Amino acid sequence: MVRASLISLFAIIFASALAQLASSALLTSLPLQIAGLGGSASQAGLVAGAYSLGFMAGCMRGVPMINRIGHIRAFAGAAGLTALLVLLFKNTESIVFWTTLRFFMGAAFAILFATADAWLNETVKDEVRGRVLAVNSIVIGAMAILSQIFIARFTDVPLRMLEILSAILLAAVVLLCLTRSVPPRTYESKRIKFRELWTRSPVAVLGAFASGAIITSLLTIVPFSLSKAGVGASTTALLIAMLYIGRLMFQWPLGSLADRMDRRWLILGSSSLIAVIVVSLWIADPFTGWNSGFLHNYRLLTMLGLILVILGGLSFPLQSICVAHAFERRPESSVALSTYLLFIWAAGSVAGPMFISLMAPVLGSKTPDLVLIGLSGSLALFTGYRLYVAKFFGTRQSSVKLFPAAGDMPYTSYHRAQATEK
Repeated sequence: MVRASLISLFAIIFASALAQLASSALLTSLPLQIAGLGGSASQAGLVAGAYSLGFMAGCMRGVPMINRIGHIRAFAGAAGLTALLVLLFKNTESIVFWTTLRFFMGAAFAILFATADAWLNETVKDEVRGRVLAVNSIVIGAMAILSQIFIARFTDVPLRMLEILSAILLAAVVLLCLTRSVPPRTYESKRIKFRELWTRSPVAVLGAFASGAIITSLLTIVPFSLSKAGVGASTTALLIAMLYIGRLMFQWPLGSLADRMDRRWLILGSSSLIAVIVVSLWIADPFTGWNSGFLHNYRLLTMLGLILVILGGLSFPLQSICVAHAFERRPESSVALSTYLLFIWAAGSVAGPMFISLMAPVLGSKTPDLVLIGLSGSLALFTGYRLYVAKFFGTRQSSVKLFPAAGDMPYTSYHRAQATEK
Protein backbone atom coordinates (compact mmCIF):
# COMPACT_ATOMS: atom_id res chain seq x y z
CA MET A 1 0.00 0.00 0.00
CA VAL A 2 2.87 2.37 0.80
CA ARG A 3 4.56 1.65 -2.54
CA ALA A 4 1.34 2.19 -4.48
CA SER A 5 0.72 5.48 -2.71
CA LEU A 6 4.25 6.70 -3.42
CA ILE A 7 4.04 5.79 -7.12
CA SER A 8 0.77 7.68 -7.54
CA LEU A 9 2.17 10.70 -5.68
CA PHE A 10 5.63 10.71 -7.29
CA ALA A 11 5.02 13.91 -9.26
CA ILE A 12 3.88 16.06 -6.35
CA ILE A 13 6.60 14.72 -4.02
CA PHE A 14 9.42 15.30 -6.51
CA ALA A 15 8.06 18.66 -7.67
CA SER A 16 7.87 19.79 -4.05
CA ALA A 17 11.43 18.53 -3.51
CA LEU A 18 12.71 20.59 -6.45
CA ALA A 19 11.04 23.65 -4.96
CA GLN A 20 12.71 22.85 -1.63
CA LEU A 21 16.11 22.72 -3.33
CA ALA A 22 15.56 26.22 -4.72
CA SER A 23 14.22 27.52 -1.41
CA SER A 24 17.15 26.17 0.64
CA ALA A 25 19.72 27.40 -1.88
CA LEU A 26 18.25 30.92 -1.84
CA LEU A 27 18.11 30.90 1.95
CA THR A 28 21.88 30.39 2.08
CA SER A 29 23.03 32.24 -1.03
CA LEU A 30 21.26 35.58 -0.56
CA PRO A 31 23.02 36.43 2.74
CA LEU A 32 26.32 35.51 1.08
CA GLN A 33 25.54 37.84 -1.82
CA ILE A 34 24.59 40.65 0.57
CA ALA A 35 27.89 40.20 2.40
CA GLY A 36 29.75 40.18 -0.92
CA LEU A 37 28.12 43.50 -1.81
CA GLY A 38 29.31 45.03 1.44
CA GLY A 39 25.94 44.83 3.19
CA SER A 40 25.53 44.62 6.95
CA ALA A 41 24.17 41.87 9.16
CA SER A 42 21.04 43.93 9.83
CA GLN A 43 20.34 44.12 6.08
CA ALA A 44 20.72 40.37 5.76
CA GLY A 45 18.35 39.97 8.70
CA LEU A 46 15.87 42.36 7.09
CA VAL A 47 15.78 40.29 3.89
CA ALA A 48 15.41 37.05 5.86
CA GLY A 49 12.67 38.54 8.03
CA ALA A 50 10.74 39.69 4.95
CA TYR A 51 10.71 36.11 3.68
CA SER A 52 9.31 34.82 7.00
CA LEU A 53 6.59 37.47 7.06
CA GLY A 54 5.70 36.73 3.45
CA PHE A 55 5.55 33.02 4.24
CA MET A 56 3.09 33.66 7.05
CA ALA A 57 1.00 35.94 4.82
CA GLY A 58 0.91 33.26 2.14
CA CYS A 59 -0.32 30.73 4.70
CA MET A 60 -3.18 33.04 5.65
CA ARG A 61 -4.26 33.81 2.07
CA GLY A 62 -3.45 30.50 0.41
CA VAL A 63 -6.55 28.51 1.39
CA PRO A 64 -9.14 30.42 -0.68
CA MET A 65 -6.76 30.53 -3.65
CA ILE A 66 -6.18 26.77 -3.65
CA ASN A 67 -9.89 26.08 -3.22
CA ARG A 68 -10.74 28.50 -6.02
CA ILE A 69 -8.29 27.40 -8.74
CA GLY A 70 -7.31 23.87 -7.72
CA HIS A 71 -4.11 22.19 -6.53
CA ILE A 72 -2.24 21.92 -9.84
CA ARG A 73 -2.82 25.51 -10.91
CA ALA A 74 -2.06 26.83 -7.42
CA PHE A 75 1.26 24.96 -7.33
CA ALA A 76 2.15 25.91 -10.90
CA GLY A 77 1.24 29.55 -10.38
CA ALA A 78 3.23 29.82 -7.13
CA ALA A 79 6.30 28.05 -8.59
CA GLY A 80 6.15 30.12 -11.78
CA LEU A 81 5.88 33.36 -9.81
CA THR A 82 8.85 32.33 -7.66
CA ALA A 83 10.91 31.57 -10.78
CA LEU A 84 10.12 35.04 -12.09
CA LEU A 85 11.04 36.70 -8.79
CA VAL A 86 14.35 34.82 -8.70
CA LEU A 87 15.29 36.27 -12.09
CA LEU A 88 14.43 39.79 -10.89
CA PHE A 89 17.24 39.57 -8.31
CA LYS A 90 19.68 39.87 -11.22
CA ASN A 91 18.47 43.34 -12.20
CA THR A 92 19.33 45.30 -9.07
CA GLU A 93 21.46 45.34 -5.94
CA SER A 94 18.98 47.41 -3.93
CA ILE A 95 18.36 45.89 -0.49
CA VAL A 96 14.91 47.50 -0.39
CA PHE A 97 13.98 45.83 -3.68
CA TRP A 98 15.42 42.51 -2.52
CA THR A 99 13.39 42.77 0.69
CA THR A 100 10.20 43.29 -1.32
CA LEU A 101 11.02 40.37 -3.61
CA ARG A 102 11.68 38.08 -0.66
CA PHE A 103 8.34 38.98 0.93
CA PHE A 104 6.40 37.93 -2.17
CA MET A 105 8.68 34.94 -2.62
CA GLY A 106 7.87 33.80 0.91
CA ALA A 107 4.14 34.08 0.17
CA ALA A 108 4.54 32.09 -3.06
CA PHE A 109 6.58 29.34 -1.38
CA ALA A 110 3.96 29.10 1.40
CA ILE A 111 1.18 28.49 -1.14
CA LEU A 112 3.40 26.01 -2.99
CA PHE A 113 4.24 23.94 0.10
CA ALA A 114 0.69 24.18 1.49
CA THR A 115 -0.65 22.82 -1.80
CA ALA A 116 1.78 19.88 -1.73
CA ASP A 117 1.01 19.10 1.94
CA ALA A 118 -2.74 19.22 1.39
CA TRP A 119 -2.48 17.02 -1.72
CA LEU A 120 -0.48 14.38 0.15
CA ASN A 121 -2.57 14.37 3.32
CA GLU A 122 -5.95 14.25 1.60
CA THR A 123 -4.91 11.52 -0.84
CA VAL A 124 -3.06 9.18 1.54
CA LYS A 125 -4.91 6.81 3.84
CA ASP A 126 -4.34 7.18 7.57
CA GLU A 127 -2.85 3.67 7.85
CA VAL A 128 0.18 4.66 5.75
CA ARG A 129 0.23 8.43 6.24
CA GLY A 130 3.20 8.43 8.61
CA ARG A 131 5.40 6.45 6.22
CA VAL A 132 4.41 8.43 3.14
CA LEU A 133 5.08 11.71 4.93
CA ALA A 134 8.38 10.23 6.13
CA VAL A 135 9.44 9.50 2.55
CA ASN A 136 8.42 13.01 1.55
CA SER A 137 10.48 14.47 4.40
CA ILE A 138 13.47 12.29 3.47
CA VAL A 139 13.39 13.53 -0.12
CA ILE A 140 13.05 17.13 1.04
CA GLY A 141 15.89 16.67 3.53
CA ALA A 142 18.12 15.22 0.82
CA MET A 143 17.36 18.24 -1.36
CA ALA A 144 18.25 20.58 1.52
CA ILE A 145 21.67 18.90 1.75
CA LEU A 146 22.07 18.94 -2.02
CA SER A 147 21.32 22.67 -2.05
CA GLN A 148 24.43 23.32 0.05
CA ILE A 149 26.54 21.39 -2.45
CA PHE A 150 24.86 23.45 -5.16
CA ILE A 151 25.85 26.65 -3.32
CA ALA A 152 29.48 25.52 -3.05
CA ARG A 153 29.56 24.82 -6.80
CA PHE A 154 28.08 28.13 -7.97
CA THR A 155 29.05 30.53 -5.19
CA ASP A 156 31.51 32.34 -7.51
CA VAL A 157 28.89 32.86 -10.25
CA PRO A 158 25.74 34.01 -8.38
CA LEU A 159 23.94 35.27 -11.48
CA ARG A 160 24.27 31.91 -13.20
CA MET A 161 23.08 30.23 -10.01
CA LEU A 162 19.91 32.35 -10.01
CA GLU A 163 19.20 31.31 -13.60
CA ILE A 164 19.60 27.63 -12.74
CA LEU A 165 17.36 27.95 -9.67
CA SER A 166 14.70 29.58 -11.83
CA ALA A 167 14.97 26.69 -14.29
CA ILE A 168 14.63 24.17 -11.44
CA LEU A 169 11.38 25.82 -10.31
CA LEU A 170 10.02 25.74 -13.85
CA ALA A 171 10.99 22.06 -14.11
CA ALA A 172 8.84 21.44 -11.02
CA VAL A 173 5.90 23.09 -12.80
CA VAL A 174 6.37 20.93 -15.90
CA LEU A 175 6.66 17.75 -13.84
CA LEU A 176 3.48 18.39 -11.88
CA CYS A 177 1.43 19.49 -14.91
CA LEU A 178 2.26 16.21 -16.66
CA THR A 179 1.21 14.00 -13.76
CA ARG A 180 -1.48 11.36 -14.31
CA SER A 181 -2.43 11.48 -10.64
CA VAL A 182 -5.82 13.07 -9.94
CA PRO A 183 -5.53 15.94 -7.45
CA PRO A 184 -7.95 16.12 -4.51
CA ARG A 185 -11.32 17.75 -5.02
CA THR A 186 -11.50 21.39 -3.95
CA TYR A 187 -14.56 22.98 -2.49
CA GLU A 188 -15.59 26.00 -0.54
CA SER A 189 -15.49 25.29 3.15
CA LYS A 190 -15.80 27.26 6.28
CA ARG A 191 -12.64 28.77 7.65
CA ILE A 192 -11.02 26.74 10.41
CA LYS A 193 -10.72 28.77 13.59
CA PHE A 194 -7.80 28.38 15.93
CA ARG A 195 -10.11 27.44 18.80
CA GLU A 196 -11.64 24.65 16.71
CA LEU A 197 -8.23 23.34 15.67
CA TRP A 198 -6.98 23.49 19.26
CA THR A 199 -10.07 21.63 20.51
CA ARG A 200 -9.67 18.88 17.94
CA SER A 201 -5.93 18.30 18.24
CA PRO A 202 -4.10 20.46 20.79
CA VAL A 203 -0.96 18.30 20.73
CA ALA A 204 -0.62 18.79 16.96
CA VAL A 205 -0.99 22.57 17.32
CA LEU A 206 1.57 22.92 20.12
CA GLY A 207 3.81 20.36 18.43
CA ALA A 208 3.81 22.25 15.12
CA PHE A 209 4.74 25.49 16.89
CA ALA A 210 7.37 23.82 19.07
CA SER A 211 8.82 21.94 16.08
CA GLY A 212 9.55 25.15 14.19
CA ALA A 213 10.95 26.84 17.29
CA ILE A 214 13.05 23.82 18.33
CA ILE A 215 14.66 23.42 14.91
CA THR A 216 15.56 27.10 14.57
CA SER A 217 16.78 27.23 18.18
CA LEU A 218 18.84 24.09 17.64
CA LEU A 219 20.41 25.56 14.53
CA THR A 220 21.28 28.58 16.68
CA ILE A 221 22.78 26.59 19.55
CA VAL A 222 25.15 24.43 17.54
CA PRO A 223 27.07 27.10 15.56
CA PHE A 224 27.03 29.52 18.51
CA SER A 225 28.46 26.98 20.97
CA LEU A 226 31.05 25.72 18.50
CA SER A 227 32.15 29.26 17.63
CA LYS A 228 32.52 30.21 21.29
CA ALA A 229 34.65 27.10 21.79
CA GLY A 230 36.98 28.08 18.95
CA VAL A 231 35.92 25.36 16.51
CA GLY A 232 36.76 26.13 12.87
CA ALA A 233 34.15 26.96 10.25
CA SER A 234 34.67 23.76 8.24
CA THR A 235 34.30 21.59 11.35
CA THR A 236 31.20 23.54 12.34
CA ALA A 237 29.66 22.96 8.91
CA LEU A 238 30.38 19.25 9.20
CA LEU A 239 28.71 19.04 12.59
CA ILE A 240 25.66 20.96 11.41
CA ALA A 241 25.40 18.48 8.55
CA MET A 242 25.05 15.79 11.23
CA LEU A 243 21.66 17.28 12.15
CA TYR A 244 20.41 16.80 8.59
CA ILE A 245 21.91 13.32 8.37
CA GLY A 246 20.01 12.45 11.54
CA ARG A 247 16.84 13.65 9.85
CA LEU A 248 17.39 11.29 6.93
CA MET A 249 18.22 8.35 9.21
CA PHE A 250 15.34 8.73 11.68
CA GLN A 251 12.52 9.93 9.43
CA TRP A 252 11.46 6.54 8.06
CA PRO A 253 11.66 4.56 11.36
CA LEU A 254 9.69 7.25 13.20
CA GLY A 255 7.18 7.52 10.35
CA SER A 256 6.72 3.76 10.40
CA LEU A 257 6.19 3.81 14.17
CA ALA A 258 3.68 6.64 13.77
CA ASP A 259 1.44 4.32 11.72
CA ARG A 260 1.51 1.59 14.37
CA MET A 261 0.91 3.46 17.63
CA ASP A 262 -0.74 6.49 19.13
CA ARG A 263 1.28 9.30 17.56
CA ARG A 264 1.13 11.32 20.77
CA TRP A 265 3.36 8.75 22.49
CA LEU A 266 5.90 9.29 19.73
CA ILE A 267 5.69 13.06 20.20
CA LEU A 268 6.09 12.60 23.95
CA GLY A 269 9.12 10.34 23.56
CA SER A 270 10.87 12.57 21.00
CA SER A 271 10.37 15.82 22.92
CA SER A 272 11.42 14.19 26.22
CA LEU A 273 14.63 12.80 24.72
CA ILE A 274 15.46 16.20 23.17
CA ALA A 275 15.07 17.85 26.57
CA VAL A 276 17.20 15.20 28.31
CA ILE A 277 20.00 15.40 25.73
CA VAL A 278 20.19 19.20 25.81
CA VAL A 279 20.15 19.25 29.62
CA SER A 280 22.99 16.71 29.64
CA LEU A 281 25.04 18.79 27.20
CA TRP A 282 24.36 21.92 29.23
CA ILE A 283 25.53 20.30 32.47
CA ALA A 284 28.52 18.47 30.97
CA ASP A 285 29.80 21.52 29.04
CA PRO A 286 31.78 19.31 26.61
CA PHE A 287 33.91 22.15 25.22
CA THR A 288 35.87 22.68 28.41
CA GLY A 289 39.53 22.20 27.54
CA TRP A 290 38.89 22.12 23.79
CA ASN A 291 42.49 22.90 22.85
CA SER A 292 44.06 20.35 25.17
CA GLY A 293 45.05 17.99 22.36
CA PHE A 294 44.08 16.63 18.97
CA LEU A 295 43.11 13.16 20.19
CA HIS A 296 40.85 14.63 22.86
CA ASN A 297 39.20 16.89 20.30
CA TYR A 298 38.80 14.02 17.84
CA ARG A 299 37.01 11.88 20.41
CA LEU A 300 34.90 14.81 21.51
CA LEU A 301 33.91 15.63 17.93
CA THR A 302 32.97 12.00 17.28
CA MET A 303 30.79 11.89 20.37
CA LEU A 304 29.25 15.28 19.60
CA GLY A 305 28.57 14.24 16.01
CA LEU A 306 26.66 11.17 17.19
CA ILE A 307 24.65 13.29 19.63
CA LEU A 308 23.77 15.78 16.88
CA VAL A 309 22.63 12.94 14.62
CA ILE A 310 20.22 11.87 17.36
CA LEU A 311 19.05 15.43 18.02
CA GLY A 312 18.42 16.09 14.35
CA GLY A 313 16.70 12.73 13.96
CA LEU A 314 14.32 13.52 16.82
CA SER A 315 13.67 17.19 16.01
CA PHE A 316 13.05 17.36 12.27
CA PRO A 317 10.40 14.57 12.02
CA LEU A 318 8.28 16.19 14.76
CA GLN A 319 6.37 18.35 12.28
CA SER A 320 5.30 15.50 10.00
CA ILE A 321 4.25 13.40 13.02
CA CYS A 322 2.15 16.29 14.33
CA VAL A 323 0.57 16.80 10.90
CA ALA A 324 -0.27 13.09 10.65
CA HIS A 325 -1.84 13.24 14.12
CA ALA A 326 -3.95 16.27 13.18
CA PHE A 327 -5.27 14.53 10.06
CA GLU A 328 -6.51 11.54 12.05
CA ARG A 329 -9.79 13.42 12.51
CA ARG A 330 -10.34 13.65 8.71
CA PRO A 331 -11.03 17.40 8.56
CA GLU A 332 -13.60 18.97 6.24
CA SER A 333 -10.87 20.94 4.46
CA SER A 334 -7.41 19.39 4.19
CA VAL A 335 -6.16 22.56 2.49
CA ALA A 336 -7.20 24.72 5.43
CA LEU A 337 -5.69 22.35 8.01
CA SER A 338 -2.39 21.93 6.12
CA THR A 339 -2.07 25.68 5.66
CA TYR A 340 -2.93 26.43 9.28
CA LEU A 341 -0.35 23.95 10.59
CA LEU A 342 2.25 25.33 8.18
CA PHE A 343 1.47 28.82 9.45
CA ILE A 344 1.84 27.68 13.07
CA TRP A 345 5.16 26.01 12.23
CA ALA A 346 6.37 29.21 10.54
CA ALA A 347 5.29 31.27 13.55
CA GLY A 348 7.35 28.97 15.77
CA SER A 349 10.33 29.34 13.45
CA VAL A 350 10.10 33.12 13.83
CA ALA A 351 9.39 33.03 17.56
CA GLY A 352 12.33 30.75 18.47
CA PRO A 353 15.21 33.05 17.39
CA MET A 354 13.24 36.13 18.44
CA PHE A 355 12.76 34.82 21.97
CA ILE A 356 16.45 33.92 22.16
CA SER A 357 17.36 37.48 21.16
CA LEU A 358 15.02 38.99 23.74
CA MET A 359 16.17 36.77 26.61
CA ALA A 360 19.91 36.81 25.84
CA PRO A 361 20.57 40.03 27.83
CA VAL A 362 18.96 38.40 30.88
CA LEU A 363 20.06 34.76 30.64
CA GLY A 364 23.43 35.24 28.93
CA SER A 365 25.22 32.76 26.68
CA LYS A 366 23.12 29.81 27.84
CA THR A 367 19.91 31.36 26.49
CA PRO A 368 19.60 29.08 23.41
CA ASP A 369 20.05 25.97 25.58
CA LEU A 370 17.44 27.12 28.09
CA VAL A 371 14.96 28.06 25.37
CA LEU A 372 15.37 24.66 23.70
CA ILE A 373 14.94 22.87 27.03
CA GLY A 374 11.83 24.93 27.76
CA LEU A 375 10.28 24.24 24.36
CA SER A 376 10.89 20.50 24.30
CA GLY A 377 10.05 20.09 27.99
CA SER A 378 6.78 22.00 27.65
CA LEU A 379 5.74 19.91 24.66
CA ALA A 380 6.56 16.70 26.55
CA LEU A 381 4.63 17.76 29.66
CA PHE A 382 1.59 18.90 27.69
CA THR A 383 1.53 15.73 25.56
CA GLY A 384 1.78 13.61 28.68
CA TYR A 385 -1.12 15.53 30.19
CA ARG A 386 -3.23 15.03 27.05
CA LEU A 387 -2.52 11.29 27.11
CA TYR A 388 -3.66 11.21 30.73
CA VAL A 389 -6.85 13.10 29.79
CA ALA A 390 -7.42 10.70 26.88
CA LYS A 391 -7.10 7.70 29.20
CA PHE A 392 -9.52 9.28 31.67
CA PHE A 393 -11.95 10.06 28.84
CA GLY A 394 -11.83 6.50 27.52
CA THR A 395 -12.48 4.89 30.89
CA ARG A 396 -15.00 7.34 32.39
CA GLN A 397 -17.01 8.46 29.35
CA SER A 398 -17.07 5.41 27.10
CA SER A 399 -20.86 5.58 26.91
CA VAL A 400 -20.83 8.90 25.06
CA LYS A 401 -22.13 8.35 21.51
CA LEU A 402 -20.92 11.58 19.99
CA PHE A 403 -17.88 11.28 17.72
CA PRO A 404 -15.18 13.15 19.68
CA ALA A 405 -12.10 14.92 18.48
CA ALA A 406 -8.97 12.87 17.86
CA GLY A 407 -7.09 14.82 20.51
CA ASP A 408 -9.59 13.77 23.22
CA MET A 409 -9.66 9.97 22.83
CA PRO A 410 -7.29 7.00 22.84
CA TYR A 411 -5.71 6.03 19.52
CA THR A 412 -7.34 2.58 19.39
CA SER A 413 -10.75 3.97 20.28
CA TYR A 414 -10.41 6.55 17.53
CA HIS A 415 -9.74 3.95 14.84
CA ARG A 416 -12.59 1.77 16.10
CA ALA A 417 -14.87 4.79 15.76
CA GLN A 418 -13.56 5.38 12.23
CA ALA A 419 -14.36 1.78 11.28
CA THR A 420 -17.84 2.01 12.79
CA GLU A 421 -18.51 5.23 10.91
CA LYS A 422 -17.53 3.59 7.63
